[in-house]
Amino acid sequence: MIETIFVWMLRLYEALGSATQISPWVYLLVAAGGVASGISPCYVPVLTMFGGYVGGYARHQKTAGLALALPFVMGNAVTLGAVGAVASLIGASALGVFRGYELDRWIPGVIGLLMGLQLLGFVQLKVPSMPIFRWAKEPSSVTGSFALGLPFGLVVTPCTMPLFFAIVTFVAFQASIAHGALLMIAYAMGRGVVLLAVAVSVAALKALNITRSSLFFERLSGAIILLASVGLLLFYDSFVRFTGQWMVMGQ
Repeated sequence: MIETIFVWMLRLYEALGSATQISPWVYLLVAAGGVASGISPCYVPVLTMFGGYVGGYARHQKTAGLALALPFVMGNAVTLGAVGAVASLIGASALGVFRGYELDRWIPGVIGLLMGLQLLGFVQLKVPSMPIFRWAKEPSSVTGSFALGLPFGLVVTPCTMPLFFAIVTFVAFQASIAHGALLMIAYAMGRGVVLLAVAVSVAALKALNITRSSLFFERLSGAIILLASVGLLLFYDSFVRFTGQWMVMGQ
């Protein structure tokens, strides 16, 4: 199964590398690249944290997962749309923003650590007075989910970097701000399909629980997020080596 996913990613990588102009076909390729990124082994820690987030904060309704996931995906799309616009303006040097910063380690790791501790009742976050931070203080709300989704738009996992770089490079050479933003939004929407599937599944499971188990479910979700975050922060290098065995793109 894992090999099949990476073969699919390799085919998408090669197809984007051979594309010379923007067309509906390219948008479909980019969206498919987002889906492939979302189901790749490298993205599992992020999906685990996101599932814990939905499990901890979604209300006891089957549609509650969508209510949290949609604004989260929109936050992803806004950030990646900005990345596409910047890449179109400054060219391929935009890739330097992602190289060497280990965004896939620090963004989900630190945010997940704080969220897990809060769900477990160990901390009550005090945030600055800026609107975006006030939104994030209420993770169960639409605005809070959107605010949390913004930084996660920058999470590019090691084994999906070649595919992501192929998209950004293609965007950079088009020199069109509108197309650059829209292509990256298409990538975010493809990845968002996977996030939506996770959110709907977790929320449906939570909705089956009776009210008295709500606190237990929240604590369990907090523990899952905390373990995934600590594991990502402490064992990032080992994780990269493990997933790198399948990564043949760009080598």
